[in-house]
Amino acid sequence: MTLRRVIFSIVQIIFDLLIFNLCLFAARVNLNFQIQVFLTGAVLAFFLFSSMYGFRSWSFWEETRQCMRSCLYVFSLSMLFLFAEKSRIPLFSLTLSFAMFIPLCLLVRYFFKPLLFKLGLFSKTVIILGAGDAGEILAGRIMTSPFTARKILGFFDDDNDKQGKTIVGVPVLGRLSDFERMQGELQAEEAIISIPTASREELSGILAKVEEMTAHVLYVPNMYMLTTSAAEIRSVDGMPVISSSQGLLNPANRLIKNTIDYIGGFLALILFSPLMLYSACKIKRDDGGKILFRHERIGQGLKPFKMYKFRTMVENAEEILREMLKDENLRREFEEAFKFKDDKRITKIGKFLRRTSLDELPQIFNVLRGEMSLTGPRPIVQKEIDLYYGQRTAKQIFRVKPGMTGFWQVSGRNDVEDYQQRIDFDLYYIHNWSIWLDIIIIIRTIKAVLKGSGAY
Repeated sequence: MTLRRVIFSIVQIIFDLLIFNLCLFAARVNLNFQIQVFLTGAVLAFFLFSSMYGFRSWSFWEETRQCMRSCLYVFSLSMLFLFAEKSRIPLFSLTLSFAMFIPLCLLVRYFFKPLLFKLGLFSKTVIILGAGDAGEILAGRIMTSPFTARKILGFFDDDNDKQGKTIVGVPVLGRLSDFERMQGELQAEEAIISIPTASREELSGILAKVEEMTAHVLYVPNMYMLTTSAAEIRSVDGMPVISSSQGLLNPANRLIKNTIDYIGGFLALILFSPLMLYSACKIKRDDGGKILFRHERIGQGLKPFKMYKFRTMVENAEEILREMLKDENLRREFEEAFKFKDDKRITKIGKFLRRTSLDELPQIFNVLRGEMSLTGPRPIVQKEIDLYYGQRTAKQIFRVKPGMTGFWQVSGRNDVEDYQQRIDFDLYYIHNWSIWLDIIIIIRTIKAVLKGSGAY
């Protein structure tokens, strides 16, 4: 670790310890000096053990998970210590202090670390070998997350159509054969090989060149959308294998998810009932038609169900649709996305409901009926299965309930142009499910709705 990293790590430690002690004071946790030193030291020890001061290229969500996990350990250890010492510390006060510390700690990190990365103090320069779908997705995630601490210098790819172009704002600098020559000028600190379709021989040759000239090499495997986030590299008598499991196939995890859905659905109904009542009144006042729209979608086990939404279109929407589909350009747009960006059938209040996603709120009833989940794959129509999914892929995805929101929705929503990419996002969710992933999706959904991104 360089001297610069040591200095900024010490600064981060001071911030964390100062915030922790301020939270203890604000929660009125009366501790003697020895116990306060013990708790402060425990926070520091667990944060150090969890690499919270290593300025790693984590996403904000990974940093949040590590922070919460470390605080849970410290809290549990604190309770055991205080019980052993027979200290009369109110449980509520101690819990409140940690409840304040976690968001404040993350808030400081949210601004402090990206600021250092923007100043170029800890960010790595990166080149990506392979500008296909995997490379494009990877570059997009690096560029949209301020916590990855990476600056992409460019792509290298052998595709003639990609030469001289930019992909997600990153230039294609040349072919794979140009890497050795240009790396001497670029001096990239890290290289990411993102050519999932490369043969073993091709990959071996690429690795040999890259490892000679780059300090750190990452590799995206050809199962990048199917490998779970919980995957581990293990050894079977010296042979490396990837260990992977799917959380939603575990009956205990399904029970937990269903429980969360029912509790969350009930709370959401209470929380959003004023907005739902307001929306219903506006729709009825607008044209006097039906408030709810029921549409047949494919559910768990490929069984159809009626999905509820607030009606956002005129009553004779089907007649107007038939007229619109006579236009070849509109018909092509509808066949690709099953909706229009500029839909003449949408009412005035309907535009507002769609822009704010309030039209989706009646799906809470689907959740409470056990037909949908708060988070899950996209609820689709049978025609989408026939045209894009196929029975095998559809069965794989809809082993679980479709969701009000999901990984696809928070990864671009309707702005995702490639339909296969939408399917890949749903497959990724199925293979990588965890309670933590659901929490991230819900938070990112709220953020996307507030920004109005991708909604129409």
